[in-house]
Amino acid sequence: MSLYLKYRPSDFDNLVWQDFIKDTLRKAVANEKTVGAYLLCWPRWTGKTTTARLLAKTINCLNPYDWNPCLECEICREFKSESLVDIIEIDAASHTWVDNIRELIERAQFLPTKTKYKIYIIDEVHMLSKWAFNALLKILEEPPSHVKFILATTETHKVPETIISRCQRYDFKRISHVDLKSRLLYIAQNEWIEVDDASYDYIIKNSNWWLRNAISLFEQLISDKKISYDDIVSKLGIISSEEINLFLDKLLNKDIAVLELFDTIINDWKNIKLFFKELIFTAKNIAINKVKTGESIENYIFILDILDEYYIKSKNSLDENTTFTIAILKIIWNYETTTKKENHIQKNIVSIENHRELEKKSETNKIEEEKSEINISKSDIEDIFDFWQKEEKTKTNNSNFDVNLFIDNLKKSWAKWWLTMALRWSKIDYYDDLLEIKASSSITKKSIDSSDNHSLMHSVLGEMWIENIKIKIV
Repeated sequence: MSLYLKYRPSDFDNLVWQDFIKDTLRKAVANEKTVGAYLLCWPRWTGKTTTARLLAKTINCLNPYDWNPCLECEICREFKSESLVDIIEIDAASHTWVDNIRELIERAQFLPTKTKYKIYIIDEVHMLSKWAFNALLKILEEPPSHVKFILATTETHKVPETIISRCQRYDFKRISHVDLKSRLLYIAQNEWIEVDDASYDYIIKNSNWWLRNAISLFEQLISDKKISYDDIVSKLGIISSEEINLFLDKLLNKDIAVLELFDTIINDWKNIKLFFKELIFTAKNIAINKVKTGESIENYIFILDILDEYYIKSKNSLDENTTFTIAILKIIWNYETTTKKENHIQKNIVSIENHRELEKKSETNKIEEEKSEINISKSDIEDIFDFWQKEEKTKTNNSNFDVNLFIDNLKKSWAKWWLTMALRWSKIDYYDDLLEIKASSSITKKSIDSSDNHSLMHSVLGEMWIENIKIKIV
């Protein structure tokens, strides 16, 4: 059995980091105030499915102790052996269609065979089709007294508002470095594995702070009941922090010798993708520290922009070494010259002017077609366009923040069209720890200011390396 399955929490006490969620759920079970439907959200591998299983098991446990499942009664034993028919786990990705949900609803009408409640755990619920969601609506609103639903998703913005409103929602947090290390230490002690601190830090950083990734990588690196950083360097072909800092210095100084250093790394059979991933992390951390001390980070932004672009391109390239070589050449020869930037700006000015009228017409038509969904009136539209004519579309007090890129990334993250439209019609100012959005009217403010939109904007800002920032809608 893999370590991840072996150390998967069997009770709420062992659930990592999500203290508010587990305490709230335990109190609900203790006071017999559980609801008919729960929605567990965000992000990957933070314990949503595990929490769903724990809640289902605890609600039906015959002898709960301190509102944890006892793990010894008939219900707990059958649940562990996956023979308990009253707790049903469904993967929405493979049960997408409306017929699957109709069959589920029909079976839900029958009383449980052994347990107090029949519980349906629907994982990746955002994968259901529009018609499947519609079929699920009624039973979520008024579930039979013997039935409960626990939905889990990594993409809340794809779940209809009508479904969300019928559930008690819990947003999970990415696990902290300290808690991840504490969990790995616990596993190491129980498995009698010797691990040095440098190895813990490497495993956590390269797991993207996701527990399942961290435990899987931890297990992969075990050798003779030991994990050492020197072995990791040897096994995975990673490069030391000293070499990464040297490489970054040469990039910053536009030193052509960086190409020779890159050839050496390739000839030593180092893992190129891991190297560039570490290089990006290092540059990001240095840039953030320089921002805090008021230093310029223009060169770091330029380097990060190119490295990130070509790291993504390397996933589909014929030869990743060539792809990364092009990235290095662009950096050391300052590919985006001033002339190129000026031509690009001039071209965009002409394009914007030509496109503005078409954009006004198309977006006005969209508003008229879908105004019933957001309750927009003719006066609201007039207010928006009055504001638009008086103000530039977007402004920023920080030249390092690209508003248009931010809005484009929101589109790629499946943001609803009226959110991106409202942002384009708003004045946006970015300060060190604040993104201030001045809405053009009450209807644009209403379109932007929701908990889902805040979560989505924070997520996109995180992907743009902007963290710990407040969003204020005025």
